[in-house]
Amino acid sequence: MRKTLLGGALCALAVASAAAAPTKLEASSVETKGAFVEALLQAASVKPDATGRSPYADVPTGSPLWGYVHKALELGVVKPDAKRTFGARDALTAAQAAEMTVAVYHMDLGATSPFQWAKSQGLLSQQGVLTTADAAHLIAGLKSLLRTLAEIPGSWSLPADKRAELLRAMTNSAKAPYIQLQENMAEMYKTKWSSSAQKASAEAELNQLLQSMSMQLTLSAQQMHVGSHTYAVVQENVSSMAGRHTVQVVNDDGAFYEQQDGSGWKIIQSKFADSQVMSLASGILTHVTWAGRQGSFDVFRSQINPAAMLQLISELGLGKGDPSKALLHATGDITLTIDNSSGAPRIAEMKILYSVPLMAADLASTFGSTHLPLSEIDIQVSGDDVYHYQTLVPTLPQGLNLSNWPTAASGGTGSTTTGNTTGNTTGNTTGNTTGNTTGNTTGNTTGNTTGNATGNATGNATGNATGNATGNATGNATGNATGNATGNATGNATGNATGNATA
Repeated sequence: MRKTLLGGALCALAVASAAAAPTKLEASSVETKGAFVEALLQAASVKPDATGRSPYADVPTGSPLWGYVHKALELGVVKPDAKRTFGARDALTAAQAAEMTVAVYHMDLGATSPFQWAKSQGLLSQQGVLTTADAAHLIAGLKSLLRTLAEIPGSWSLPADKRAELLRAMTNSAKAPYIQLQENMAEMYKTKWSSSAQKASAEAELNQLLQSMSMQLTLSAQQMHVGSHTYAVVQENVSSMAGRHTVQVVNDDGAFYEQQDGSGWKIIQSKFADSQVMSLASGILTHVTWAGRQGSFDVFRSQINPAAMLQLISELGLGKGDPSKALLHATGDITLTIDNSSGAPRIAEMKILYSVPLMAADLASTFGSTHLPLSEIDIQVSGDDVYHYQTLVPTLPQGLNLSNWPTAASGGTGSTTTGNTTGNTTGNTTGNTTGNTTGNTTGNTTGNTTGNATGNATGNATGNATGNATGNATGNATGNATGNATGNATGNATGNATGNATA
């Protein structure tokens, strides 16, 4: 915790009078039990309850503090000193403040003490009597922590620096210019029988029922962001007892195309394609803990928040019928491996174990009327997602030709799209300004020596004379085809390497 001005002054005073008796804190600088109860409940958005009559002489019924004291007692946050005395003016210790904070949020800290937890979060720095400045710092830090926990609720015991790392990794991964994903997923089923006597005769019927549901899935996805534009290619291969199927989905900057089993491409409405590329939604993680390091990676373990999972499925339109009741009882764990080697943490791997219990009522609504002697089926899903962030343009599947699909990776300069819609506007404004200025200076110096006997003779004579004279329509067709094919092969290899570094 940063030392407050008051804390610094007290420290200096203690040093100056080290030979004297210990310095007593001024009464006005000491946080009281009553004042902290009020501040804590306000920070937690807990409304006071001023009903009933106060039995405490130091907190009469008409006091503004009574409502907060009454509510804190109801919640088990605090205890009175005695039958007739609450202790509103008692000096509060840091340990007591931490205990009250943990109690108001029903935190499960395991073997960690409330004070140790508060210290690890930077809310408290030392034990002993709490000053008003220390109390204000604790409340302010708690409010900041609550805002952070909106993304990963319940993760009270996660160290502050690791929480910040995880949040940065989630943001960096979702917004990465290039993402490649390889996913393997499987579904298995675990049954609970209501009648063991009927189990044997029902197993065959059950296996037939589950044939169409059991499956293995492999998924590969590539995504690229160019400014505000998004391009993604997702392919799923699904194997089950019912057969093998391939589904391909392409996101062409908001226009979605789908092909199933090579049946031909069609335009669809989809939110699912991009969600598959980076499937960590806000609030999906809960009760995250840091599991230590694995080689050069940080490992985090988390439970899945059923409400957030339900919200995600609802938003994506994936649920058929009404799966919500079953999903609210689902449980799951996620293990996240974070690569922090570059100083910009990103998710390297995500493993998921997820179980959805279908009770008797759920079975009837999901499978229709069934007379199987089952009390429950657990759908158990396991998945392993591996992420890479290489500078690779998503490759269009065969049979789908899109005029504005990127043809080259770009860091903001150079040609990025066929048809030169985005890339030549950017690539030739920036690319020819940078590529021809830098490319002609740097690239043509190199290009003149190596390939610009052709590149400059043809490329600059044709590309610059024709290309720039005609307005990059002919020039980039000829200039980029000839000049930039040769000049930019050399020029942009050097020019864009320098140009992109410069841009």
